Amino acid sequence: MHELPLLIFTLLVQGSVGLTLFMALSSGNRNCLLPPMLIACIMGGLGLVASTLHLGYPLNAFYALRHMESSWLSREIVFASIYLAILGIATLLVLLKKQPSRVLLVIATVFGLIDVFCMSAIYYHSSVVTWQHFNTWLMFFGASGIVGAIVMSWLMANRSDTPEMTKLLRTAAVLVVAITVVRLLAQPEYISYLSLSDMNNIVTLPHQSLEAFRQFSHLRILAWSVSVIGTLLFAIGAWRSRRGGILFGSLALVTAEVLLRFMFFSIH
Repeated sequence: MHELPLLIFTLLVQGSVGLTLFMALSSGNRNCLLPPMLIACIMGGLGLVASTLHLGYPLNAFYALRHMESSWLSREIVFASIYLAILGIATLLVLLKKQPSRVLLVIATVFGLIDVFCMSAIYYHSSVVTWQHFNTWLMFFGASGIVGAIVMSWLMANRSDTPEMTKLLRTAAVLVVAITVVRLLAQPEYISYLSLSDMNNIVTLPHQSLEAFRQFSHLRILAWSVSVIGTLLFAIGAWRSRRGGILFGSLALVTAEVLLRFMFFSIH
């Protein structure tokens, strides 16, 4: 798949931002927050590396920084770099045995969310009709919340005996359910939009958008079914601090996110 670098890049960076959001909401100590901070840095770093692979020649990334005032791609690169830099500084301070800086985590989260906004805008403002819908924003911001909640839950499951971690896990459960519900409610309108759009004269190789969308109908149903099942398992497991539910629910959710993102980049 020629869009694999974009799939990896978007999911890793969005998940990193979501994880940073949970850290900003947490009141845990240094030992509690250091692992997720390191993981968030690694996810963001690997995501940026994957994004350069899509450019064909990694050094082309520097040319993409031109036209900051008019290019969403340039803005995305700048805000992603700022986000990762601030998160890296915050993590470095914790590694130097200092207490986590809530201020830096909040600032990193803000820049991360702006980066996700710019990332969504790249596709929303493209010439591809299937991306020119608010469903693009829901899928990208939703991935931040879901992937961030998954990673946070994996890292914090062993500490769920504390009131703070129990509260954080339950927050993750509510957030994942809310994201899944909102996404599902948006799908009928999205499908109607695609059906009503005059895409007969709009061709994006190798297929027309609507034709590609129909070809993935069975995979789309599978992905949303897995997402719903994963949401239920994860929510029950996180709410009750059950590792089994968190594990199986997370695996289902990750599978669904990969399938949905694969279709997102394939339907154009």
